Amino acid sequence: MSVLEQKRMDVLNRPPHQILKQAPPFLFIDRVIRLEGSTIECVKNVAYNEPYFAGHFPGEPIVPGVLMIEMAAQASMLLSIALEDLDKAEARIGYLVRTQDFRFINPSRPGDTLHIIVEMKEKLGNYHTTKVRIINGSTQAKVAKGELIFFLPEG
Repeated sequence: MSVLEQKRMDVLNRPPHQILKQAPPFLFIDRVIRLEGSTIECVKNVAYNEPYFAGHFPGEPIVPGVLMIEMAAQASMLLSIALEDLDKAEARIGYLVRTQDFRFINPSRPGDTLHIIVEMKEKLGNYHTTKVRIINGSTQAKVAKGELIFFLPEG
């Protein structure tokens, strides 16, 4: 097995908190379920007791759009780490530089399972551009889509 294949298996099999620098309550990826070519699919189970639901919105809770962008950014980081030419999937910090054409199509509510599907669109030096789709795993409804540009410093 090549180093790249081993690292991809590492990203698929290790819990996201062991690869990303984020930690609860700011870790928004529960697991990676697919990693093929330059695409990754991650899952976030939206729990009823998420702390942000207390204020967004009482009696009508929905996942804030900015947190969906954070989910997309974390999934993008996992993909970038999996595609790096390094021996091991190491925890790294990436910096979100820009969101591009992000749109929120359907709300996400407690009990939803969100599938965050990220494709590496372009890599220019340390700048990575990813294309993101977020869908509701139960209904297959589109929840959000857009592109992210982030900076990943040298490891």
